[in-house]
Amino acid sequence: MPPSAGDASAAQRAIDAAMAYRGTPYAWGGGGTRGPGPGQDPDLGIVGFDCSGLTQYAYARAGISIPRNSRAQYAALPKVSSDDLRAGDLVFWGTDPSNPNAITHVAIYLGDGTVIQAPESGDVVKVSPMWWRGYTGAVRPSA
Repeated sequence: MPPSAGDASAAQRAIDAAMAYRGTPYAWGGGGTRGPGPGQDPDLGIVGFDCSGLTQYAYARAGISIPRNSRAQYAALPKVSSDDLRAGDLVFWGTDPSNPNAITHVAIYLGDGTVIQAPESGDVVKVSPMWWRGYTGAVRPSA
């Protein structure tokens, strides 16, 4: 059974929450439901978000509790086909796209072929074009 269309207003609140942090430093292990937080090695001393910290924070602001790390987010939430992506869906990539245990990255789909993400050490939260290399799947937290 496909997931529901979801709560578009909750998805928009999550997007707005993430967008408010554009330019915030990436910090591996940083951030979560309360906002940016201190990173772990290799990002000790940096306060910001990693990819799943940003998505968890964004959905917490929308009143939806999701797990802290990307693999757990993918495992716990309703799956969405790539043909049915909607703004607010979480999109995932990994080293082996056929294996959810190999997920290494998550972002929030914005529509029109773009995502907002906390990409990697040395970078910042930003809007980027959607890419398909390593794409594992998507979930709909608002469903």
